[in-house]
Amino acid sequence: MSETSTLPTANGDHRFAFLSWKPETQPDQPSIPVTIISGFLGAGKTTLLKHLLTSSPGGRFGLIINDVGSVNIDAQDLRENFPEESEKVKVLSELTQGCICCSIGDELADAMVYLWEKSRPSHILIEASGAANPRKILETFYTQNFAGHHLLEVFHLTNLVTVVDTPYFLNQWKMALGDQKRRRHIFLNDPRQPYLELLMEQIETSDLLILNKQDLLSPAEQQEAETIFAGLNSRAEQITATEGVVDSADVLKKTRFNLKATQRGGRVYQFLETTGEHSPSISHGHGLNTVVFRARRPARKTDLFRVLRSELPGVIRAKGFYWTDEKPGQSGILSLAGGVLRADYAGPWFMDLVKDGQVPLSEIPQYIEQIWEPPPIGDRRQEIVLIGVDLNKQDILNRLNACLTTATDPEESL
Repeated sequence: MSETSTLPTANGDHRFAFLSWKPETQPDQPSIPVTIISGFLGAGKTTLLKHLLTSSPGGRFGLIINDVGSVNIDAQDLRENFPEESEKVKVLSELTQGCICCSIGDELADAMVYLWEKSRPSHILIEASGAANPRKILETFYTQNFAGHHLLEVFHLTNLVTVVDTPYFLNQWKMALGDQKRRRHIFLNDPRQPYLELLMEQIETSDLLILNKQDLLSPAEQQEAETIFAGLNSRAEQITATEGVVDSADVLKKTRFNLKATQRGGRVYQFLETTGEHSPSISHGHGLNTVVFRARRPARKTDLFRVLRSELPGVIRAKGFYWTDEKPGQSGILSLAGGVLRADYAGPWFMDLVKDGQVPLSEIPQYIEQIWEPPPIGDRRQEIVLIGVDLNKQDILNRLNACLTTATDPEESL
């Protein structure tokens, strides 16, 4: 833990508490609900959290506040308003010097164990840092420790909540649509994550979207924002708010989280690794469309990246897999958000693992079986979901198809 931690144990240090944790539970003991609140800097996460604490009748909360800086301003603010061991707050934990979705994920598990062993609050609220990806936070709850235990033995997730600064999001969305020159290319391991890419990840992995700062929008802008969010994540429930004021029961008493449904809530994930129409185009209203490109031939990498970076007018979001002549045995993964394309090779296709004897054909995942074609194709493929405004489906597919090689055997494309 960092020096600002507020979670000392009897020996003054609770680090690594999760590694050997063996929870002592009773058969009829209920698990503790956990709500995770994400959102970009300035969206209003702490304001929402204070409102939930103030307006929720009964119960005492455990709070975990994450900030990537060395000083956790949000935790200090909450501590002044809701002291530890007060009527509302059982224990407040600061996690600093890193983000709970990546660099200090283990410390989140340690803090959860501490809350369980010390206070058994009626509900735990986690405020993630503005840089956190909820999809990665989930890994902490499903990871087993050395003793074979995981956090979901005593906790259960109720909602992944994303708070959105709606006016700022709309402004960024319109700027991205209006300035579609050559997109910047960064690699998968690049630590930089532009605002729009991060926020889209938070929206796509969300059970509940809080559309905050509605007082700064016109009715038409409110409708536009709701339509865009529904286009990005059709599963997430939307609640509009001003200064984080919502019905606390709507956030804390209703469970929306379901692992598979939440992970696949984003529209880009709904079409990936699924069978169905070859290249569907789905309209979501207000000109928002989804186009899916699928092919089972490798692409010329130079041509494919030229199209992805500069020849897709109206595309604001894309995600998927690509297969190139440069490295036909390597699976490419891409994520496009606004003016940034994050793309790189991520590892071998299952086809190549099977060919090299590293994985038996009988052990490939079920979703891979559904798309498997006889060798030498296997799971090698182009599978890209594109979302944008007033997309010309046929033009997009023509441009992407023109990047494909004529070889049916990927090795012939070298």
